[in-house]
Amino acid sequence: MLRRTFLAIAAGLSLAASAAHAESRIELAPLTGVSGQKSMRTLRDMRFLDMTPQRYDFSCGSAALASLLSSGYGIRTTEEDLIRWMMEGADTQEIIRNGFSMLDMKRYVEHLRGFRAHGFKVDADALYRLQMPVIALLDVKGYKHFVVVKGASAGRVFVADPSLGHRVMSEQDFVKGWNGILLAVVGDRPLADSYLVNGRVSPALARRTEALGIASMPVPVVELGLVRADLF
Repeated sequence: MLRRTFLAIAAGLSLAASAAHAESRIELAPLTGVSGQKSMRTLRDMRFLDMTPQRYDFSCGSAALASLLSSGYGIRTTEEDLIRWMMEGADTQEIIRNGFSMLDMKRYVEHLRGFRAHGFKVDADALYRLQMPVIALLDVKGYKHFVVVKGASAGRVFVADPSLGHRVMSEQDFVKGWNGILLAVVGDRPLADSYLVNGRVSPALARRTEALGIASMPVPVVELGLVRADLF
């Protein structure tokens, strides 16, 4: 009964949130006797470009995975879809307290035809060799939080954070809260035009690099950018 009630609330909140975050539109004053509309992107739209923002305290894992699948591979899914599937037969209270695990996410991925998920134990150097977005678990002041890692360059790690949007972390800060584990989703070729795949850009870092005349750090060609070491 508790799980059914929770899912009903989640579904209601999802509809409200979808309406609240719909693309902003403004009316254009008629200049030639013809009125029209123009789509506008807010700062929030840009911050969460090609991302699924998390709706609940416990849902960073489902939002990160939904982002990776939908914007990274074109798989039509939502945070709510993942929550419902991964909660089936699970301890609802445990999930609300501690969120989903990488094992939960791996199970979801592997029920999709043609997809598989692998866990890797790596060092920070592997972040510079990534050829696809992956999921990492960070400990932020005692709070466990899943993010999508897009890659790294020149001491910066490019992250798609379900609660904060796209951001850049120093390698030192990232490694401080990271357990060294990455979850890689392997399937069809990632979408080439997705910001989740190509968004390894820091405007401030680009200006600094240009001013100093420093070439970008080379990225070796390695399969998936990772040395296989399955954990699950």
